[in-house]
Amino acid sequence: MDVSFMPTDLKKADPDRYLLSLFAPRSSRPALWALFLFNHEIARTRSVVSDTRLGLIRLQWWRDEISKIYAGGDGGQIPILSTLAPVIHTQAIPQEWFESLIYAREFDLEDVAPASVEGLRHYADFTTTPLNKIALRIVGEEATDAEIQAISTNFGLIEVVRSVPLMLAEGRCYLPEDLLEKKNLTPKRIMDFNHKAEIVDVIKILIEGIEPCRKPNSRFLKISQAIARSYLNNLSKNDFDVFSAESQIPPSFLALRLWLSSLL
Repeated sequence: MDVSFMPTDLKKADPDRYLLSLFAPRSSRPALWALFLFNHEIARTRSVVSDTRLGLIRLQWWRDEISKIYAGGDGGQIPILSTLAPVIHTQAIPQEWFESLIYAREFDLEDVAPASVEGLRHYADFTTTPLNKIALRIVGEEATDAEIQAISTNFGLIEVVRSVPLMLAEGRCYLPEDLLEKKNLTPKRIMDFNHKAEIVDVIKILIEGIEPCRKPNSRFLKISQAIARSYLNNLSKNDFDVFSAESQIPPSFLALRLWLSSLL
């Protein structure tokens, strides 16, 4: 099965995780590319469907295909699945981790904002932690559940914050309702992009709530943490204005910074 397209597609779809994959053992990279492309496919469900039912059908299709692999299948002619299948069989990856990822994306179809900061943290946790657990199994590294959850949640929070302009353009809001209420705003009111200053204030509060983690022993988690920290520093440098072009471009020399982090 030709998987030569995967790194190119992943680099376009999820450049941060593509960069992360380059720090993994060469033999593990195709499986990581397949995993991260699978994650991209389920994560973009809300963006590519016009109806909740269609979104649920799309997610169910992925759920059924993963279930076929756990029933002994080889993934068929779909490169993402056929690349993941042997890893799933040999690395004893729990099916519930894939189930958790797919289930978390059903929340996107509801078009509701998290009620609180804690709700947003749960979202970041549910959409990122299972993914990193699978990735760690693929690269053969270990970490405690608490360590994986803390670093994954922070990574997920930074992703949500950086994607605010795109999500608003799609009619979605992942900023907590309780913080918006303090600015006399609602998820519906901010869709017109006329409250950028108040949104930036909300983001500042969210960023302040990100708890630092100790540097892990896992190289994969160490690089993940370094990516999140680089974007966090970039946001801080630009006064947390996620609408500015400077906040949206990758931090300068990101690859070099990650390489240095992997050595320290």
